[in-house]
Amino acid sequence: MWVRIREVSFPAARADEVIAHVRDTAVSRNDGEGFRGFRLLVDRPNGRALEVSYWATERDARTEALAPGSRETDVPGGALERCDYYELAIDGG
Repeated sequence: MWVRIREVSFPAARADEVIAHVRDTAVSRNDGEGFRGFRLLVDRPNGRALEVSYWATERDARTEALAPGSRETDVPGGALERCDYYELAIDGG
């Protein structure tokens, strides 16, 4: 399994709007045969979030991502700070 982590920034006052937007769009935006799940981690005071999505293969993770170097994001008022890919080596419970 592969994980894509997108770090986004946004005005701290818009945190609730960002959370609602991602909740309403993330799964449908990422949905596909290789999609395995999604998490959103939010740092409200600093206006930052990590979108963590899980994919069957590295290709699946990279296919749905924005172009490398792009700072576009669909987060309201937000900017994409980074997008990284990792192989999930251990999944502990």
